[in-house]
Amino acid sequence: MASSKRRRRARSRISKNSLSRIPIRLNVLMGIVILMLAALGMQLVKLQISQHDKFVAQITSNSESTETEKVQRGMIYDSTGKVILANKGSKAITYTRPKSVTTSDMYHTANAVGNHLQVDTKTLSKANYAVYYIQDDKRRAKVAAALKNPLPSGSDAYIAQLEAYVQKHEAKFPLTKDQENKAMLYQKMANAYALSTVYLKETDVTDKEIAEIGERQSKMPGVKVGLYYTRDYPNGTAMKSLIGSVSTSKTGLPDSSVNQLLSQGYARDDSVGTSYLEQFYEATLRGTKKKYTVTTNGKTDKTTKTTLYAGQAGNNLRLTVNSKFQADVQKILEEQMPDGLTQGAYAVIINPKTGAIYAMAGSYRDNKTGEKASDPLGTINRSFPVGSVVKPAMITTALLNNVITTTNNTITDVPIKIAGTATKASYFNTDGSDSIALDIPTALKMSSNSYVMQLMLKMGGLTYHSGMSLTGLDSNVWNKMRNGLGLFGLGQMTGIDLPGETSGVRGSTDSDHTGNTLDESFGQYDTYTTMQLAQYAATVANGGYRVRPHVVDAILSRSAHSSKSTVATSIATQVLGTVGWTKAERDLIYEGMYQVVHGSGYATGTGLKDLTPEVYAKTGTAETTTDGEDTYSSTAISFVPNANVAVAVAIPGISSQTSDSVSIPMSHAIWKAFWQDVENKGSSTK
Repeated sequence: MASSKRRRRARSRISKNSLSRIPIRLNVLMGIVILMLAALGMQLVKLQISQHDKFVAQITSNSESTETEKVQRGMIYDSTGKVILANKGSKAITYTRPKSVTTSDMYHTANAVGNHLQVDTKTLSKANYAVYYIQDDKRRAKVAAALKNPLPSGSDAYIAQLEAYVQKHEAKFPLTKDQENKAMLYQKMANAYALSTVYLKETDVTDKEIAEIGERQSKMPGVKVGLYYTRDYPNGTAMKSLIGSVSTSKTGLPDSSVNQLLSQGYARDDSVGTSYLEQFYEATLRGTKKKYTVTTNGKTDKTTKTTLYAGQAGNNLRLTVNSKFQADVQKILEEQMPDGLTQGAYAVIINPKTGAIYAMAGSYRDNKTGEKASDPLGTINRSFPVGSVVKPAMITTALLNNVITTTNNTITDVPIKIAGTATKASYFNTDGSDSIALDIPTALKMSSNSYVMQLMLKMGGLTYHSGMSLTGLDSNVWNKMRNGLGLFGLGQMTGIDLPGETSGVRGSTDSDHTGNTLDESFGQYDTYTTMQLAQYAATVANGGYRVRPHVVDAILSRSAHSSKSTVATSIATQVLGTVGWTKAERDLIYEGMYQVVHGSGYATGTGLKDLTPEVYAKTGTAETTTDGEDTYSSTAISFVPNANVAVAVAIPGISSQTSDSVSIPMSHAIWKAFWQDVENKGSSTK
């Protein structure tokens, strides 16, 4: 009994002790809370009272941002000063994305603009469709209700989940046509980066749209009425394919170079050259954007602009090309191109002394439909065997390799019969009945295949005899021939100021193709472009200097205070190499090319004989195959010594064997057009 009482007294003491300790802990916690509240209160007092003026000043102070404005691209003139590419301005609606703007802000702005502006919605992306859709509270709730396992509401992951679900089930969450229009506007705004300007609508903007947007600009942050410039061809589009193209605000920057261009300061909807002259001279034509600061008054919300840099429109280009002559050459090619399987016709007319291109025309022909298309760039990116037109270069190569000399160069033309190889012969001596001794001029006049094949054998360390084997032929003969032809530009990139040039195709040189050394010697193996033929013709005409062809003559600087342009840069003549022949060697080549036109007998270019000044030339015919049928390429180079012009013509895939009769009439017509359009020399025929 006593023990039980002692236990009850002990429990009572423990309970009292516990109760006495609880208030102490609570008191400590309450004290800490009171101290924290006091500190917070003091801080609030400091912010709202002692630093009140500072924060009010920050809130009401002016904010400043830097913005840019597009300028016109440079114009392009032909050699006579005629405008062939200009800019055409039209009213447009633009959006300059503010420095700090939320997705919600852009959504409301897009909706406001969409009430007054209609745009094409074909390029509305699924991603922007989804982002726009969930901006509305009711639509967002509808999507959320459809989720099976929603993430925590309000998180970035949750928003991404909603967007992904809309993209995957777009049909469940339709937008009206009006809403799609606004979503497209939202997409355009979202694609802009801070302070950059994009076009919301750049073409076909109605007067009503301009008026309604203009009246409400103050309620649509970043939206303005501006100008959009498109490329315009005031004198026709004949040279459009040579000039190239630019991207538009609709197409955006090219995918292949978008990151590089963005790093260079381009906006996603900037115009940028994507091909040919527009691309090659992009840095010249683009200009420098106008730059200004926009200051916003924090009290009145009014903005003012201060110009930092007035901007500079792109510089202009003056071409070496005469647009009338270019059009006339194009017409000659189209009218004289044979039917049948002919694949096209190409011509380049060049100044041998400077490399300036007077015209580079081309017509591609679909031999299945017969339809023709302008193809001036085919002169640099289409190559084919060119035939005997290479013989002046081949004979020069033999001279430079010392297998013949200016005083010892007579070789008898005979059919070439190599063991295991089909007989190869000159067109005038297929059976050996006209085997005659030829020197350099006569071999060129008569276009002797046998002559240059025997030169090739000599360079390879062999002397021709009927039935011989090519065993022992020095394989380095390939390099000797190609290096020699390359001195004139054949098989080499010409260096023209246009992208997309090809150097042609070189055939295999392994032991299985040793017999093709014979074909290489008279232009029947490797392929060359028409521009290479033009550079070759220029090198012969100017005495042995390989000049770089170019289509731009000068870069013209534009003045902000005058409509006139001044020459900022003239394109200088660039010599890429020299042939290295002597005057005596060159004179023999000249004599042979003169005889091609003015000789008798087997002369192949007499169709140019009536031209004045007198023309020197070399023709070529190469056997080819087109659609399984035997065809021919017809070529010709021609020039007037000491004159500023040389002509190259190539017509691939001709069905008839009378191919020489194609390149010569075309060349004749081109020479007449040149004297009439470019250099008025009076009568062009005797």
